[in-house]
Amino acid sequence: MTRKWKDSRGFTLVETLCAVAILVMLGLLINTGLHLAMRSYRDLTAQSELELLATSLTNALSDELRYAQRVETEAGNKLVRYHSERYNMENTGATTVIGTKEEDRQLYANDYRILPSGAYGNRTYIIPEEDGDGEPGFQITYQEGLFTVDLTVKQAEGELSTKAHFTVRCLNPQTTP
Repeated sequence: MTRKWKDSRGFTLVETLCAVAILVMLGLLINTGLHLAMRSYRDLTAQSELELLATSLTNALSDELRYAQRVETEAGNKLVRYHSERYNMENTGATTVIGTKEEDRQLYANDYRILPSGAYGNRTYIIPEEDGDGEPGFQITYQEGLFTVDLTVKQAEGELSTKAHFTVRCLNPQTTP
C-alpha cells in the first residue's frame, strides 16, 4: 500500500477540473471588474468634459452679453436679438441672434460658432432642444439690465448631462421694445 502511494504522480482528473473551474471563475470576476471600472472611467471623463464645455460656454456667453447693446425682447422677456461689436463686423446697426443650429446643436451667434466644434467633442456633446424636465435646452431672458441664461449640455448618445444657470449684468442697458 505504501508503495502505490509513492508511485502515484500528478493530479487526478477531478482535481484538474476543480482547478480549471476556479481559474475560470476568477477570470470572469476580473473581467467583470475591469469592465465596470472602464465604464465608470468613461462616465467620469464624459461628465468632466460636459462640465468643462458648460463652463466654457458660460464664460463665452458672459463676455458677449456683458457688452450687448440695443437689446430686443419678446413676451416673457425672452431675448430676440441685440447688437454686438464682436459678431457684427460692420458698424451698420446689424443685430446678433444667439441660438443653436439644427444640424449640429452647437451654440452660434449669427453664423459664427461661440466655441469651436472641437469643444463639443466632435459632436459627442450637444445642446438639446429640451432638457429632461421639458424646459428649453438653451434660453436667455433679459430684464432691467440683467441677462439670465439657462443652458443644458448633454451627450448626443447617452444619458449624461449638466445644466448651467447664471446671470450677467449688461454694461450698456439700452432696450428696444
